[in-house]
Amino acid sequence: MLLVVLLWIYVTITTYLLGYCFIHALLSREEKKLSAVQKGKSKKEQHYRIKSHKNYIITGVVLTTVYAQIFSLFSGIDLAENILLVAICVVIATYYREELREDLADLIRRLRSEGNIFLYAAVFLIMAYATSHGIMHYDTDLYHAQSIRWIEEYGIIKGLGNLHVRLAYNSSAFALSALYSMAFLGGQSYHVMAGFFALMLGWQCLDIKHIIVRKHFVLSDFARMAAIYYLFTVIDEIVSPASDYFLASLVFYIIISWLDLNVVHEKSYIPYIHLSLLGVYAITIKLAAAPLLLLSCVPIYKLLRNRDRHKMKVLGVSVLLALIVTVPFLIRNVLISGWLVYPATFIDLFNVSWKIPKGIAQYDALEIKTFGRGFTDVAAYGNAPLSVWFPTWFSKLQAFDKGIILLDIVSIVIYLMMAGLFLATQFEKKTTKQNKIFSISHRTMINQIDFMAIGGTMILSLLFWMSSAPLIRYGIVYALLTASIICGRVVIIIYNRIDRGVALTFFKCVIAMFALWLIYKASFLVMDEEKRYSSKWLVAQQDYGVYDVDQYEIEGTTFYYPVSGDRVGYDPFPSSAKDMTGQIKFIDGTLESGFKSIVNE
Repeated sequence: MLLVVLLWIYVTITTYLLGYCFIHALLSREEKKLSAVQKGKSKKEQHYRIKSHKNYIITGVVLTTVYAQIFSLFSGIDLAENILLVAICVVIATYYREELREDLADLIRRLRSEGNIFLYAAVFLIMAYATSHGIMHYDTDLYHAQSIRWIEEYGIIKGLGNLHVRLAYNSSAFALSALYSMAFLGGQSYHVMAGFFALMLGWQCLDIKHIIVRKHFVLSDFARMAAIYYLFTVIDEIVSPASDYFLASLVFYIIISWLDLNVVHEKSYIPYIHLSLLGVYAITIKLAAAPLLLLSCVPIYKLLRNRDRHKMKVLGVSVLLALIVTVPFLIRNVLISGWLVYPATFIDLFNVSWKIPKGIAQYDALEIKTFGRGFTDVAAYGNAPLSVWFPTWFSKLQAFDKGIILLDIVSIVIYLMMAGLFLATQFEKKTTKQNKIFSISHRTMINQIDFMAIGGTMILSLLFWMSSAPLIRYGIVYALLTASIICGRVVIIIYNRIDRGVALTFFKCVIAMFALWLIYKASFLVMDEEKRYSSKWLVAQQDYGVYDVDQYEIEGTTFYYPVSGDRVGYDPFPSSAKDMTGQIKFIDGTLESGFKSIVNE
């Protein structure tokens, strides 16, 4: 735990400084443009929804990930990259020293005045302890650990996916993990970044306490409740650097932030651009986040509506930033697998010697889909229709997950009804302008459009997950958010229309039930932790698994593979899941030149 805390302090400082510099440099001109509009506001209130400490850190996380991916194209990620990162942060801290001093003083003052300092510290320590040990994800010792080690040692190796197809599942989360693993110190390779993402989400969820002061619900409350449930379910697993935890935490963070903007009727397009870029970043962690790109339609609409030269420039800069985030990820895809987006083969742009054979890639994609549906027979269930696999898949779910999926189905029906009513209302409003029944304020209409955009994106994300690989841990974030956002909207509509006394009684009951649930989950968590408690986790972090391995050679280089099963962990390096003798060879006689499949010849 202590080592996790020290690493997180390093991560927080570096990401905060990078994010602070980036956001302030990006908004310097924009603030001048908006100064006339915001004359009545204090300087601290300007852009406060993007200029927040959590947003500085999450922006810095994106920047350090891009930084790590770029350097991985040329070398391994080790001491030199960390020294350069620290040097950059020292320059930033020196340049912004006055602003940072004022910002830090303001943060401490606000945390003390609001009584948040103990809450934030408590979440920090709880998450650090959870990240120090727990249940290691099966796939971590299968390929996550080896993927991270390849980045630490070499950065990038052409055709690496030919050694083990799972190594072609390129995730920017692995590059970020390698940057902060501290493997170059000679000890173990630490894996703290999945826990750090969970920490950011935990801090984001703390704002649910405002519900007590408000005495009414807002839509982001329901998303936060869903996120808190998710954190309770994975808190004993975030020791693992699995990309699922990175993605789910980030998607929750994005959607909660977006809903917060909706609650305060944010008019500026800047915070929406920021969240859209986070959505682009999410895709580089896991391709399952692709539907989040639909949310970018909101800032694009705001920019194209009443467009001028300045807005077109902002749009151009936004597109450029999106490319900066994605291009290193795409280059890594091509170098590792020969495909732009492995294991998808419908985009076939490169004819390189190290390309994973198309048949292997297609089979791998079907295997992922089949496994997600709860089967192992690829031939029988890889392309089976919904009516064949869904009943079996659904029957294997736990009771709570079944309830969420059923609630999602109900939510989709409700959403379609709401969408139809909204469109009918807009049509009637245009044709009967004098009819006050259909007269709604511009603000209300914008809120409805935002809800439709967010709800629709979650539904499409849910359907995308269901049609690809519906393993519950892959898509639980979409299942929870779809139900919580749409059903939450229904609760708010009913709450606002019933008698005030009845509404307050209902509100108090919901809060009491939620508080009791928190106490129950926390108690259960403590009892469960007692079974595996060890004082050594108060200092150290649980290492990757250790397995019995055998070895084989390719052109004089020794490789390892498991004696039984398919996992090797981190230390036997380089490794594969099985003996690859006679199936691959080096591109140019050395390991550094990369791997190519003999099948291609």
